[in-house]
Amino acid sequence: MHPTGITPSRRAMARVARVLVTSAAVLVALAAPAGAATISATSTPVLHFAADGTERIDGTLEANRSVLIDYDPARLPRCRNQYAGGDAWSIGVYYRVDGGPITTRPVTRLDENRHNVKAPVSVDLPLGGHDLELWFHIGDRAGCGEYDSRSGANYHYAIEQPAVATFRADWSESVAGPIRAGHGLAIQYDTARLPQCRETYEGVPAWRIDVHYRLDDGPAQTQALTGDDGRSVPVTVDIAPGSSRVELWFQVTGQRSGCTAYDSDFGANYVFAVA
Repeated sequence: MHPTGITPSRRAMARVARVLVTSAAVLVALAAPAGAATISATSTPVLHFAADGTERIDGTLEANRSVLIDYDPARLPRCRNQYAGGDAWSIGVYYRVDGGPITTRPVTRLDENRHNVKAPVSVDLPLGGHDLELWFHIGDRAGCGEYDSRSGANYHYAIEQPAVATFRADWSESVAGPIRAGHGLAIQYDTARLPQCRETYEGVPAWRIDVHYRLDDGPAQTQALTGDDGRSVPVTVDIAPGSSRVELWFQVTGQRSGCTAYDSDFGANYVFAVA
């Protein structure tokens, strides 16, 4: 069975010595095998909107990830005003999740000849979101406009929910939903678990927290858990098809001094079964 928390006795121990601070070489030996590579895995689904008016999905839309919107401008052939030998029009995508606020992004750009070409755009899918709604609009300098919106119904795509592993400040851990091979594992990590090495430089954070992970006995992989401002960023670990186990551990690093601390369940790492 994979752990979903820690016992009261272990929690008491954790308050004193859960996070070990020592040299990076010793802690890496505890957390990962010698010679393990550090790589980053990504798997981004793509929504294709073809010139013939059809759509298709490559991959699976999953919360806490992004999806790439690949839109062919030929779907909206009207409103193509020209100015000074170049295109004076553009196409944008409008989107929202679960009926929330509307965001718009351009899906075309001017090339070196000032002619519009498609510009695929990445859209973030928030954790807990279930419905991605899209529609497209072309507008030109002369005020002409036209929509591609499935006759006003808009394009709707279901968003799957990944398993979510939560690591709380009180040293408890839990997993919501089954961890499935071929899907993602979202990580929610409270940065208060690793308060060490919190350096600043010219008034901004000069430290970072990373999640390290490996599938079965494969190579170690890494993703950043914090942004440049020190705040948590959405992270999803890709669980490759055929995997039976995922192992996690966390590292804070002071980027100027080299200070390092690990949250690694006393070197045993956090191990979860994959369905």
